[in-house]
Amino acid sequence: MSDDDEASRRRFLKATATAGALGMTGLAGCGGQQSTPTEGGGGGTETPTDSGGDGDTETETGMSMGDPLPEYLYLNNPPNYNPARHDAINLISERLNELGFNVNVQVFEWGTLYTRASQEYDYSFTTWNRGLGVDPGRRMPEMFHSSNTDPGGGNFTGYVNEDLDPVLMEQLQLTDVSERTDLLFQIQETINTDVPMHPIVQMPNLVAYNNQQVSGWVDHLAGYYHFQPQTSIEVDNSDNALRGSWSETLGTLNVLGYNNETKLIHQFEMLYDKLVRVNNNLEADPSMSLATDWSRPDNQTVTYTIRDGHQWHDGETLDAGDVKFTLEYIKENEVPLYSTQWQQIDSVERDGNQITVNFNNPLGPVHTLFSNQIPIVPQHIWQDRSDPNNANITEPVGSGPLMFDYWDQGSELGLVKNDNHWNTVNYDSRVWRIIPETSTNWELLLEGDLNYLPFSRIGRQLSQNSQEESISVQQTSGDGWWHFSQNTRLDGLSDPEVRRAAVNAIPKTAISDQILYGYPRPGWNLIGESFGQFSNPDVPTYEESLEAAQSRLEEAGYVFGDDGTIHFPAN
Repeated sequence: MSDDDEASRRRFLKATATAGALGMTGLAGCGGQQSTPTEGGGGGTETPTDSGGDGDTETETGMSMGDPLPEYLYLNNPPNYNPARHDAINLISERLNELGFNVNVQVFEWGTLYTRASQEYDYSFTTWNRGLGVDPGRRMPEMFHSSNTDPGGGNFTGYVNEDLDPVLMEQLQLTDVSERTDLLFQIQETINTDVPMHPIVQMPNLVAYNNQQVSGWVDHLAGYYHFQPQTSIEVDNSDNALRGSWSETLGTLNVLGYNNETKLIHQFEMLYDKLVRVNNNLEADPSMSLATDWSRPDNQTVTYTIRDGHQWHDGETLDAGDVKFTLEYIKENEVPLYSTQWQQIDSVERDGNQITVNFNNPLGPVHTLFSNQIPIVPQHIWQDRSDPNNANITEPVGSGPLMFDYWDQGSELGLVKNDNHWNTVNYDSRVWRIIPETSTNWELLLEGDLNYLPFSRIGRQLSQNSQEESISVQQTSGDGWWHFSQNTRLDGLSDPEVRRAAVNAIPKTAISDQILYGYPRPGWNLIGESFGQFSNPDVPTYEESLEAAQSRLEEAGYVFGDDGTIHFPAN
């Protein structure tokens, strides 16, 4: 991006912070027809009521109205943690306030923000990067099932739709692809109608790297941290080391007791093996899997043949007993991270080098929902740990293509090549340094002290540095998005029409083009086009327009006061 382009971008950001409703609509650059959402079962439109104030009031034109909508809290990350997302959240908040909401933005460190949203439910709006993984339906019950709204349960928006609940569960049980696709289409239609969560932008997978040292990346829907890209790349430097960075400390190396954070997924993906891994064609691939073969006698049973001659990193033999132990151990200890998987298990049987898993209910795409999810852990180490969720693990022992070497907490993590792995890496070591400042990461990448950025944040420095001769960016469609989530427990936000109006106010195109430099596509569906046949192309869409948002609210009975503030309808 040229200096003139960057100056134009900054003028845009300044303008959008102060523009009125008409000006913002023009800046967003969005037109076209809006697809008016239909109602979605139990999550459909509620009759809006006032919030129980001192009585109705009137506008200057004599229109009766109830109390104003309450003040809402939008959680934001610090600007140095993710500058682009920080700017986007501020911009969305400005738009909401211009519409007539009363939104207050508060900045929190990432850990605090995540806890307030996902554990304490102390928020109104929140945004971060989320993804679905390799299966489009696996996380849908976690995020939207009515029974999953307790703290830490995963449905942090508090969305309740008892008509949708059985559909969320049934799609996990179907082996027929066409039948499952129909149910996934229904889920997408309903969620895009009720919008407890909605994508701001469809984020691509991308990795920036020093092309003088690293080559051979392959794309994968899960991301470039996945086993397949990591075992495909070649490194050319004096110590044959892949060197990356992260902006914050890792916190733990407990594969059974972490919060599914990206920084740790990157580590555990290579430290541990899984029964079956899925390749970049989304096919179960024995060349990457601990199981060399598998069969399904029926839709409630799967039998795996475990690879012979494999070892744990400490030299102990890995066999079918470790697999049986792992599956029973996570169920007995109710490990939250893998609750979707262990809740499916009825029993596990061993016969030599074969393991048979019997499920409580029919399970459809078994590999993307089950086999590909659970890291296998060594029985001889974990059997004496009575509380795996809180175990303090500083030197993990796995069986994957990378082995633990050292961990200077708060500074650096070192992993080394496992020469005994059947499909190991092409480099001798992988080192991650903790470097909070984005500018420092790019300086080190250009100098070759780092040679890849595991989480290459989209922003000005990515746009500018990608033009450097020594820097390349590998990019493909991803499984995730920046989500705009609304706390449906709150007055006002419990009404889908208010939530839809809030979505109308999001300047998605402006965020994509101006803040994120055109890398992502404006958000439209949680199951995006990267999922192929499973993505519903006909979900309701939302015009990016404050006028459309205002019309929606007025049609639902909401009233705009003389100062532009949104009020509940009069009694």
